[in-house]
Amino acid sequence: MAIQPPPLINATPGDPITSEAWNNIIASIKALYEVHNQSASRLEITVTNDKDGSVIKKALVTLVPEKGPPVTAGFAGAETQKYLVNVIKPGSYKLFVEAPDYADEIRELLIPEKGEAVKITIEMTKTANRKKVGNYFGESLSAAKNVIDEAGFLLNRIIDSHGEELSLADIKDQGAKVKVLNQVPAPGEEHRAGGPVALLVSSVPVAAQRVKVPDLQGLTFNEARVALEDLDLILGETQITSSK
Repeated sequence: MAIQPPPLINATPGDPITSEAWNNIIASIKALYEVHNQSASRLEITVTNDKDGSVIKKALVTLVPEKGPPVTAGFAGAETQKYLVNVIKPGSYKLFVEAPDYADEIRELLIPEKGEAVKITIEMTKTANRKKVGNYFGESLSAAKNVIDEAGFLLNRIIDSHGEELSLADIKDQGAKVKVLNQVPAPGEEHRAGGPVALLVSSVPVAAQRVKVPDLQGLTFNEARVALEDLDLILGETQITSSK
């Protein structure tokens, strides 16, 4: 919008300023303010939780114009409970709203030329709480189960190194004897609260049963084989020699 200032009088150093010249200067400044105020708007943004309508007070509200630096809206508490930009120029903006534990919201926003107040409401959706998964490698199954429970995750699958699926009931008998070899999700990954965790654990060591080898002297080949099988032993390599 073009501004037509009142007549301005050029003066040389030492000339007195007449009341007419001074009034013209004041009128010109007022005209600039009036044009500026007519073209600028006031922006009011209400940010709420989409579930219960409660006001979110710790959001970061940023407006990025097509040209020029970003503008940040400040939160006004008390009875206002809104994010405000008292003077914003007309034009197209991209509006970014961020808040802890909420999904980001992005809007296209047009501020009109008329200079009227713009009021909008942004509803934000709360995201699931997420935590970093710990490192359970080398921990006993019992200890890992306790840490997983305390972190708010769900231990839903346990597989031993033989490929056998273990149940949660098996933890009572084997939990202290086996160690964690691998895990899903991996250590350090962000995982939602209540999310599933799977563990690969070692197998329970089985002590080998030991038996005394019987005296096989004087027995026939078949008699010796049967005697060994009765003790769960296997006849290995044999060598036949003459008794002469």
